[in-house]
Amino acid sequence: METPMTPTANLRSSAVSRRGGALTVIIVLVALAAAAWQSGILKAIFEGETEVKIEGVPVRTGPLRISEVVRGNLEASDSVSLKCEIEGRSTIIFLVEEGTLLNEGDLVVELDVSQLADELVAQEIEVKNAEAAFTKAREQYDIQVIQNESDVAAAELALELAELDLAKYTGNPEANEPGEWDNELAMGEEAVLLKEEELASAENALGWTVKLHAEDFKSKNELVAKQYAKQRAEVQLGQAKRELDLIVKYGNRRKLAELQSDVDTRRRDISKTEKQSSAKIADFEAERESASFKLVREREQLDELKQQVGKSKIYAPEPGLLVYAREKSRWGSGDTIEEGTEVRERQELCTIPRQGGMTVKASIHETKLKKIQAGLPCLVTVDAFPNRTFEGRVEFVAVMADSGSWRSNPNQRLYKADISLLNPTLDMRPGMSCSVDILVQDLEDAMYIPRQCVFLDGGKTIVFKRTEEGVESCEVEVGLDNTKWVAINSGLTEGDVVLLAPPANFEPAPVPDAPAPNTEAGVAAAGSAAGGGKPGASASSTRGKMPAGQPTGSAGRGGKPGGTLTAEQRAEIAKRMRERSGGSGGSGRGGSQDR
Repeated sequence: METPMTPTANLRSSAVSRRGGALTVIIVLVALAAAAWQSGILKAIFEGETEVKIEGVPVRTGPLRISEVVRGNLEASDSVSLKCEIEGRSTIIFLVEEGTLLNEGDLVVELDVSQLADELVAQEIEVKNAEAAFTKAREQYDIQVIQNESDVAAAELALELAELDLAKYTGNPEANEPGEWDNELAMGEEAVLLKEEELASAENALGWTVKLHAEDFKSKNELVAKQYAKQRAEVQLGQAKRELDLIVKYGNRRKLAELQSDVDTRRRDISKTEKQSSAKIADFEAERESASFKLVREREQLDELKQQVGKSKIYAPEPGLLVYAREKSRWGSGDTIEEGTEVRERQELCTIPRQGGMTVKASIHETKLKKIQAGLPCLVTVDAFPNRTFEGRVEFVAVMADSGSWRSNPNQRLYKADISLLNPTLDMRPGMSCSVDILVQDLEDAMYIPRQCVFLDGGKTIVFKRTEEGVESCEVEVGLDNTKWVAINSGLTEGDVVLLAPPANFEPAPVPDAPAPNTEAGVAAAGSAAGGGKPGASASSTRGKMPAGQPTGSAGRGGKPGGTLTAEQRAEIAKRMRERSGGSGGSGRGGSQDR
């Protein structure tokens, strides 16, 4: 049985381990220094050795593969996307761990909807109020419809009565039906006739009284009474005649006009009542429609809130492996999600890859676009499987640069590309990093040299060739290039030896009439110099400096290969080594900064 170690023993063991690790590092450094000292380089630099030969490389001929290497990440070509469907922003309160093997219907993500739940309760109250308001508006509308019918009926009845009064007064002459006017006229005429008879009777009585008074049969008073009776009969007859005359001249016209006006007024009352009814019913109808629309709207909002609350839980629509989505930030980097992360509507949260192909999502620098196009074959190396190579094909290259690359680096333009894998394996996982070697062209019989041997001088592409007399610059025409080699179309022959670095006294001449670097022409010229127009010319050489990462040996100030190094040259070499080790931006021996 093992004895457990005490904390003191643990600390002692840790200290011993650290001392052992430090001792190992020291031994390795000493061994490296000894090897470098024996090689003569450090001795030449720090002790004044003057015999360091700078060897060039011979021009080679043979097959040359032109390719471009880009980095990318694996993604499933067919997957189910799980997105946030809650409006606005919400917070993740539950999230299944990435890489979990899901079954259909498993809960994957739960979002915080506490505020939506409160809004749901308030909305239910609003719906109840809207229903009550709609019921009230509907009943008021029905009541007003009945009231309008009663008002119109009363107005029509008044018109009918007025027309009856008019007909009653005028009668129907065509049917020989007398009216009130005929009756009034007859009564006036009859009154005149009766007064005439009374007058005739009074005159007759007066005549007899006069005769009897003359014979003393009647007294004086009786005679006077008869005379008064006659006068009264005459006055009453005159009154009856005048009354009849007034009735004939004015009474009929006045009464007829009054009755006709009453009929016209009742007709206008009907029109007024109908218009008033229409106006009132329009108000109540508008209130009813408004209440109905508000009720529908409130119910829709209630249903929407119910749906939003229901969308707080996201379930797996089908079985598969859960992969978190990477949301791009404003600087272009991918931000992962986790519990407590705030997400927005339509944001992709997770994916469930389906069985099928895999795709590499890569980014291509703008200087490589002329070489890379859809359909080119590729060799893909996944970092997780370094000893295996997979075949692929370029499926898509974006026309416009990725905006994320602009934010992360204003001077960098990257274009998205999709590369399909022709023989994916089941152990591949989305998100794995990989390197893609895009095969541009295979040159069967090419003459080529290392890229770092090519420089720009006054707008010309040159190399430094070693001859028996020393070192001379030679203008060459370059062709296609890859990360290490550049094809030479003319200017060299097989067997020529070219230097890996320019002489120390080499000062490249400026390009004549060179456009400003911040203009479109300047960018195009820089891209051409960096390999877009003449592949193989390094980007650093366009600025008249030694490409970072090149060998620091030179041919000496005299320009002769294999010459000795002076103390000044050794100091310059040491300075360049320090600059390069401090992160001068070079990448690889060729010094190309991925252009």
